[in-house]
Amino acid sequence: MPDTDVLDRLERTTVRTDDDVVDLVVALLERPLRRQCWVLFLAADAVPIRLVVPIADLPYQPDDHVEDFAALVADVVQQVDAAEVVLAWERPGSRDVYPVDWEWVDAMACALDEHHVRLRGQVVLHDAGAALVELDDDEVTEAVA
Repeated sequence: MPDTDVLDRLERTTVRTDDDVVDLVVALLERPLRRQCWVLFLAADAVPIRLVVPIADLPYQPDDHVEDFAALVADVVQQVDAAEVVLAWERPGSRDVYPVDWEWVDAMACALDEHHVRLRGQVVLHDAGAALVELDDDEVTEAVA
């Protein structure tokens, strides 16, 4: 887990570019240990809010609970006055983005959109590093982290 100096520095660093998004995820999570999703919150000035919500025990594929997950995120966004969120999909394994990864990325993008939550990005954290998943063109941008 990152030390408090890293957290203090992150708290003052704006997250404006895609590389910034990936750097934030890598700085907070470092390496994947198990399959779960982390929700990170950004303020209106693009600075991380000091709150990170881990969501463990997700089903292998998206199901009816996606709506509950999105509602929870929307509720926290309102409570902490966040402007955007980042989803970090932690999973050990290869750098390949599997169909089930795409299913989760797509399901959460749609569900958060329905709740009017701005999604800054989704990152897959894998054994070889981290990758920003871009839904628009079905590409994965590899991070140098």
